[in-house]
Amino acid sequence: MMYYFKVQAKNLYGYGPISSSVSYVTESDNPLLIVRPPGGEPIWIPFTFKYDPTYSECSGKQYVKRTWYRKFVGVVLCNSLRYKIYLSDDLRDTFYSVGDSWGRGEDHCQFVDSHLDGRTGPQSYVEALPTIQGYYRQYRQEPVSFGRIGYMTPYYYVGWYECGVPIPGKW
Repeated sequence: MMYYFKVQAKNLYGYGPISSSVSYVTESDNPLLIVRPPGGEPIWIPFTFKYDPTYSECSGKQYVKRTWYRKFVGVVLCNSLRYKIYLSDDLRDTFYSVGDSWGRGEDHCQFVDSHLDGRTGPQSYVEALPTIQGYYRQYRQEPVSFGRIGYMTPYYYVGWYECGVPIPGKW
């Protein structure tokens, strides 16, 4: 979204001249994604996004919000407490699964603002997972990288998460 504004500065001698228009671009095409409700947490916005459905058990409503480290997190609901988590750099780009090299993605619940490690499933061997493009990391709070996840990689991914956080909100 492009915004335009004019600036007028005040100093010891009064007000200065008004500047010519200055433009800036927001980080998001949809300003609703950066609006925060009274509690300070970002809200979930219903938004149909493109995603790689490989190994997902969820096919319900879709919601997105901005993460604290400049990515978008998207969820596809199985129900309000079970969902598949995806990440993307841009709302218009494809959203991808998240791989984990230390565990089964339990700490990925951080992406939906849960401080707890969640349940994930279904449980299977990494050898049973197709090799796909996705984000991955090893530890909680570590920035994600993008590449191949699944079979023939050290990065396991899951079909659903239960993080104890209802989406889109309280139920």
